[in-house]
Parts: sequence; C-alpha cells; structure tokens
Amino acid sequence: MHGIALWTVGALHSSAVGRLIGLPGSEHGGMPCLPPSRPRPTAVVYVDGFNLFRRALQGRDDRKWLDLEQLCRRLLPTFDVRQIRYFTARVRHVEGKDPRAPQNQEAYLRALGTLQTVSLHFGTFRADKRWMAVSPLEFDEAGEPRRVRVRKIEEKGTDVSLAAHMVCDAMDGIADVYFLLSNDSDFVDALRLVRERAGAEIGLIVPTSAPAARSLLDLRPEHVRHLRPGVVVASQFPRRLADGAGGFSCPAKWRRTEAPLRGEGLRAG
Repeated sequence: MHGIALWTVGALHSSAVGRLIGLPGSEHGGMPCLPPSRPRPTAVVYVDGFNLFRRALQGRDDRKWLDLEQLCRRLLPTFDVRQIRYFTARVRHVEGKDPRAPQNQEAYLRALGTLQTVSLHFGTFRADKRWMAVSPLEFDEAGEPRRVRVRKIEEKGTDVSLAAHMVCDAMDGIADVYFLLSNDSDFVDALRLVRERAGAEIGLIVPTSAPAARSLLDLRPEHVRHLRPGVVVASQFPRRLADGAGGFSCPAKWRRTEAPLRGEGLRAG
C-alpha cells in the first residue's frame, strides 16, 4: 500500500510539473510523455589508404597496426558508423625498400579482416622506371629539358574506386553522412556530387594536424576532423589477434615500445 501511495503522489507531482513546463501528455492529468532520445546520425567512412600512410604513418612503425574501428569511434563518437571502406593496393618488393613490406601489409590486411564494419577494396601497385625532367629544371645543349631515369611508385585505380563507391552509396542513401579520410583534392567532385545529387552531408577526416587542402575546405563540409598522433597511437590493435585461420601477431618491426603520447587527441575543425 505504501508503494502504491508513493507512486500515486509521484505521478501527481510529475503531472503537475509536466503541466508547469509544458510536457506533452501532462495537460490531461496523466504521466508526462518525455520526447524519445534522438538516434545518432549514421555514417560511412572512406579511407584513402595510401594518403593515410603518407600523411600519418610513414616512418612511424609504432602507428601502423591501426584499428580503423577504434579510430572512428574516437574521432566520431556522436555518429553510428555503419561501414568503413578501406582502399589500397597490395605492395610488391621494391629495390631499396624494406623487403618485409609485402608480408607486413598482408598481416595488417588480415587484422582489418577481423573487423565487422571494414571492407577492403584493391587497386594496383606500380613501380615503373621512367625518364623525367630534373628539378630544378636544367637544359641541354639543344635547349631541351635535361632528363634522368627515375622509379615512380604509385597506386592505380584506388582513387576512382573510392569515388565511385562513395557516390553510389550516397545515391542509395545508406547513411546520413559520408566521411572521406584523405587530404587528396582529387575527391572534390565526388564529395560535391554526394551533396548536390544525393542531398547528403559530407565530412572530412584530414590525416594530419595541418590544415586540409584548400579545395576540400572550399566545399564547406558539415563535419571536419583532424588526426593527431595521440588518437592514432591510442587506436592500435592488440599485439595478438585471431581469425578463422588461427592466431597471428603484429609485425615485429611495428611493435610499439613507447608509451602513448599524453595530452593529444582529436581536434574538430
């Protein structure tokens, strides 16, 4: 009886307070109807693997065992990230480079394969020898630019694949916001199409603490994030992982020995 009496008093009090502050339902003397919590906006993240590597990971082996789901949770805590598309190319051994690079990359791709929201998309790795003009420009006796033979390393097909997937996903309406993790201005048209043709919001994750490319900022994306060393270091996979084929480890060269950097995190632009 005491419990029923207390509930009745509480209900009457809540109803009175509800009428006082104008909550819906309280004007009829019943329990006030609190508005439902607003769901988090959904998002898809498109990772330009080569740009991420060059801008944030190259020369920093302690950051390369990067868990993309953890990274997105730290950078986008107010979003429901439904999918992370990672675009890259399988590297080959190149003379003068780390001979273990292909094996290290395969271990990392295997680690990404343990994440439910991550899908992998591959282009082609090329290391071609070409004749190119020297810089600063020099001229020979005939007045022609002096050329030297160089080795040019590049990925082919990944940028086109990323742009195509982003635009198609936006036209299909699979999320509320479409984030690009890159600082490559080649994606300006894809982002513009997402907004203008699909009517969706666009976001930019800059893989450095430096300002983004001007042409990307000129689009005025609704959401901008910057990677800082602290959030990258804090988003590493555990050293040991397992998948359907068994257990495997982080490449020995990538094993972090230093403590995470303190006082560093993400910055919203």
